[in-house]
Amino acid sequence: MKRIDPSQVRRLCRVALSVLVLCGIAQVALAAASAITQILDLDGDGAGNVVVIPRPVTLDQQGNVYVAGVFSNNAFRITPDGTITEIIDVLGDGLGNPLFRPKGIAVSAGGTVYVPGHQSNNAFRVTPGGVITQIIDETGDGAGNTLEEPGAVAVAPNGNVFVSGRLSSNVFRITPGGVITEIIDASGDGAGNPLANPRDLAIDPGGSVYVTGFSSHNAFRITPGGVITEIIDGSGDGNGNVLLNPRGVAVARDGTVYVAGAVSDNVFAIAPGGEITQIIGADGDGEGNPLQAPRGVTVGEEGHVLVAGALSDNVFRITPNGTIIEIIDQKGDGQGHKLLEPSYIVEGPRGLFYVTGSTSHNAFEVVSNSALPSLAAPGLAALALVLGALGSLRARRRLAQPPHSLAADRRRRA
Repeated sequence: MKRIDPSQVRRLCRVALSVLVLCGIAQVALAAASAITQILDLDGDGAGNVVVIPRPVTLDQQGNVYVAGVFSNNAFRITPDGTITEIIDVLGDGLGNPLFRPKGIAVSAGGTVYVPGHQSNNAFRVTPGGVITQIIDETGDGAGNTLEEPGAVAVAPNGNVFVSGRLSSNVFRITPGGVITEIIDASGDGAGNPLANPRDLAIDPGGSVYVTGFSSHNAFRITPGGVITEIIDGSGDGNGNVLLNPRGVAVARDGTVYVAGAVSDNVFAIAPGGEITQIIGADGDGEGNPLQAPRGVTVGEEGHVLVAGALSDNVFRITPNGTIIEIIDQKGDGQGHKLLEPSYIVEGPRGLFYVTGSTSHNAFEVVSNSALPSLAAPGLAALALVLGALGSLRARRRLAQPPHSLAADRRRRA
């Protein structure tokens, strides 16, 4: 019986492993390519209703995605099977109350959609049956507190709707019965911390509302009882990482609040106890993929934070242990559909998330790595673990911030 040279065995194993790795890489690459899908483009519903500068995006419990076109003065619903329907247009409610420049969108648990008109100084409710009603206009609460240039909208589980007025520097609550109350104004917390040019809104499970002050470089929490607290200011974490012109805000189930600084190119986590930590900075993943002008931020069920860089044309995922991974970039789906100036992002179930490209006039569905089907072959599963480990090693926390350019700063403030 001929003896087998151990060195030959090792060589054969190396060859077999190489083949396995190459096959695995091909399969992983194909899986990654198929994980990003363009679900909306400039053609809108394909029936003549186009979408121009889509920014706001949200998702309902049935998996329907809603996108508002800022310059096309409309909003669309995209069903899980890909059916696209325009649910409101420039005519607003059709009763003389138009919709101009919608810069926010929200949906209730029952599927009712809310859209504010930034230049029409109002907000609309769109029921699942298509009934459109104006719920607030420029008169605000009718008691002298006006609504000017509404930007963000959010809806609480109890049906209360919240709308922020950028130029009027305030936030209103609209109850299901139509009672309108101003819950915060330019005086902020009334203790010397003002609110100027509020941008985004978020609501925690307890009903507290969070709002970012773009020009006051801060963020506030407003409890259901009306207690107003500044939770972060321009000093950021107090360790040299400042907060400049915050836009996006999100809140996790455990009460941790996330705030994105559009000009400081970073995101902060504010723990329920008040501890502030910068979780990503201008260097993004630290491997040449920067974060520039973050606008949208969201947090998923598993605690992963997603942030969209409007000027870096990408989206990052930050895991609970601090690993930072770029999960989509300017190439978009890699099939010729680019992602340009992503503004807002929303996470869905099973690792799905949706992001809009403002100047590419589209929206994408992205399946993050954690949601991809597991590889069947044990060898490929091992390969996936190896690649995942390599990805973790490549991911970096922020160490330094590069200087801003004046041109970039002007675009950040748009």
